Amino acid sequence: MQTKEEKYTALLPVVHSLMSGEEDEIARMANLSALLHHEFGFWWTGFYRVAEDDMLVLGPFQGPPACSRIRIGKGVCGTAWAEDRTIVVPDVSKFSGHIACSSESKSEIVVPVRNHGRIVAVLDIDSRELGTFDKTDAKYMEKIADCIYGPQRDIWFAAGCFWGAQKFFKMIQGVEFTEVGFANGWKESPTYKEVYTDTTGHAECVHVRYNPEIVPLKELVRLYFRIIDPLSLNRQGEDEGTRYRTGVYYEDERDFDILSKEFFRVEKKLGAQLAVELRHISSFYRAEEYHQDYLDKTPGGYCHLSPEMFILAAKYKKK
Repeated sequence: MQTKEEKYTALLPVVHSLMSGEEDEIARMANLSALLHHEFGFWWTGFYRVAEDDMLVLGPFQGPPACSRIRIGKGVCGTAWAEDRTIVVPDVSKFSGHIACSSESKSEIVVPVRNHGRIVAVLDIDSRELGTFDKTDAKYMEKIADCIYGPQRDIWFAAGCFWGAQKFFKMIQGVEFTEVGFANGWKESPTYKEVYTDTTGHAECVHVRYNPEIVPLKELVRLYFRIIDPLSLNRQGEDEGTRYRTGVYYEDERDFDILSKEFFRVEKKLGAQLAVELRHISSFYRAEEYHQDYLDKTPGGYCHLSPEMFILAAKYKKK
């Protein structure tokens, strides 16, 4: 007889196959709720989607009719959303503020569903039995929830002139999308000419979307530190000014621990405080089209990175 973990392990490839080729999120949620409901025989399996700043609305599900709207912080679903965490409830009658859509529900698990770091829905599963769900369910349901929008994640790197930095990150296996732009300034929708004056507060930056299963964030950051001088303030190569400052900007708070550990590792190795920002991404504006993939459009164009760095990026393989 299969253990719970063995059943989940066997199910994951089926989930990936089911999600493959379908871009519509409602269709993905509908098929996923049907698959889980059928495979495990749960009492209720489905999704609540973020509809407003303070409201979840009922999405695709399997099971009896349910509450159609749940406010943030209310019940298990609203609490999981508000606290940004998976919640396992062995006995729903003992959960403060539980919303009783059905007396048949005895235990529950709710998992946040994220799209590029933001919670856009929750996966809600109810059982007729007490104590149905545990840490194993939480571990694998989080993996399954990640399949709704795919494993892609986002990070922003300021590494001096963004032309060479974009080419570098594009070459890394597991990076699925890049664009250059201006990050963490105070002027809305600045032009390149405005940013160049160093009066907008923005840094030239590369937005990187990557697959963490192929290139983990830790590896991306380590590669990033290979292409910058982390002790140089507002200067990389011959480029000087606050627009050329270095920084790593994250969207998902879960990334902070990984990033801060890497920053500490480099500081310890160099024995000096880094001149590299580590901050939440507060704003990002895409640069004009002629800056996008500039070195592909302009072979031999200016780049402060050495050719060896592009060889390094092209050779990257997950360890």
